[in-house]
Amino acid sequence: MTNANHDGISMASSMVRMMERLPAAFAVTAGPNHALIYANAPFRSLVARDADVLALGSCLVDAFVEPSRAGLQGLLDRALFSGSVARNRRIDHSENGALPLVCTVWPDIGNDGNAEQLVIELRLATPGELSIAIQREVAERLLLSALREQDAAEIAETARRGSAFLESESRRLSQSLDVEETLAAMERMSLPVDGAWCFVDTLHNDDDSVHRLAIVHPDPTKQALLDELEGRWLPHPDDSFGLPATLRSPETSVVAEDVDAALVHSAQDPEVLRILRAIGIGPMLTVPLVIGDHLVGAVTFVGGGHGTPFTNEDVALAQDLAVRSAMALDRARTHAEVVALKVRAESASAAKSAFLGMMSHELRTPLNAISGYVELMELEVHGPITAAQRVDLARIRSNQRYLLGLINDLLKVTSAGGGQLVYSIADVGAHELMAESVALVEPLIAQRRLTHDLLLCDPSIVARADREKVKQILVNLLSNAIKFTPAGGKIVIDCNTREDVVHLRVCDTGIGIPTDKLDVIFDPFVQVLGGSAMHEGGIGLGLAISRGLARGMHGDLTVESTLGQGARFSLTLPSRRRSDGSINQSAPPG
Repeated sequence: MTNANHDGISMASSMVRMMERLPAAFAVTAGPNHALIYANAPFRSLVARDADVLALGSCLVDAFVEPSRAGLQGLLDRALFSGSVARNRRIDHSENGALPLVCTVWPDIGNDGNAEQLVIELRLATPGELSIAIQREVAERLLLSALREQDAAEIAETARRGSAFLESESRRLSQSLDVEETLAAMERMSLPVDGAWCFVDTLHNDDDSVHRLAIVHPDPTKQALLDELEGRWLPHPDDSFGLPATLRSPETSVVAEDVDAALVHSAQDPEVLRILRAIGIGPMLTVPLVIGDHLVGAVTFVGGGHGTPFTNEDVALAQDLAVRSAMALDRARTHAEVVALKVRAESASAAKSAFLGMMSHELRTPLNAISGYVELMELEVHGPITAAQRVDLARIRSNQRYLLGLINDLLKVTSAGGGQLVYSIADVGAHELMAESVALVEPLIAQRRLTHDLLLCDPSIVARADREKVKQILVNLLSNAIKFTPAGGKIVIDCNTREDVVHLRVCDTGIGIPTDKLDVIFDPFVQVLGGSAMHEGGIGLGLAISRGLARGMHGDLTVESTLGQGARFSLTLPSRRRSDGSINQSAPPG
């Protein structure tokens, strides 16, 4: 080989003759494909006996056996693209390692600073070099193994921290079965990232309206800014984040680029935009809240203002958090429904008991009269009777006793003491009792989207009454207020004491009661309201039972109302100072 030319790249014949006479094995390649443009005799004898294997223009790497090709390819690539010399790298040119070679690569740097050709030297490895190469290989394998173990340890630690975080968040989300408290716990969610926070949008299935909950930030300074946004930064139908984005596509979404542009579109107000920018909003990750097959909202996790993107682990953690918070919300809503059903069941049971008790008492009177007239006839007060007539009277008495027995059984079921309601009179704190009653119906208040105020009631106000029966009256009054107050209305509960009488009041902004019906509403089975109010259910026993219970505790139940302007029910009870100290008292008739 006296001259070589490949793709316009040539070598002077004098240089070729010089390299041919060198005892060292040299070759020259060109381009990123490492095309062979020259190989001297020693190089050819080391690499290939077949001249076709080292044909000009062929890829030099292909001339080597398979196990060594990848290493040689990487060695040549690094030298060509980095422009640095690679010295004394071991290459085994046989499948069993019987021909260990040492390779050195020099890049030929052109005028533009880039390597255009590579000069490759091959020689047989000495025993010392083989030993060093083996040590280097062992060290590299140990280092690779250590790096893999380090990566595995980091992955395991990340998984452990994520699991601990989810467990902690699950406990916090499940601490209460109250819907409002569960939503408040969701407001405080965030990913374990510095400066991260979140906001929650909920979907009201009644009217498909979108509501944004109050936002909680871990930084008190930024929380003050967020408080200024209360009621001002509302979901916009075209937002690229939050529930509006989820309604368009119910998948996890990330806004990582053009965050400011997304905020400009969402703010709809220069002052709101100024506050959002002052808070420092980074990437936004929105995850849907799904209960069963129903979309109920979305959680948007906000990264810190430093703009660090969310990792795959962050996305997985956010999705898991959303699932757990949806489960907590589902449990709370189910509990609210159960409480509401319990209240209705207890009210229905009380109404049923009162009805059965009243009807039993009413039926006993004519039955006793029947018995009295039978006795008069048997005594022949109005004249003699025949034997056949005595048989008929005996049958009448037998049926009268049978019916009276059935009625007595009803009284035993509906009233303690075989016909009497027993009142366990004791000192009861007015404020505590009112708070407990409100707590029982809070899910109903939230469901109807009403507000309520339990005004300050002096803890020293104590009544003498039956605790459970007072609670029954208050729950009944609160349930009526909820039932007849439209959405957006308000219920106020307060108490005071005057002239040795404790006054417990339940006021609402509902539909009110006509003035001429204020007395009859306490009669059994009376419902004075028609129209849509009739669809709220009930058979008109609640107020009658409540007044009866109030009077049974030597108190009363009254009402003040104007049609269309709400109503105020007042329960009066004896105060502790006026009590005679009795424990059990029976309800008077009526």
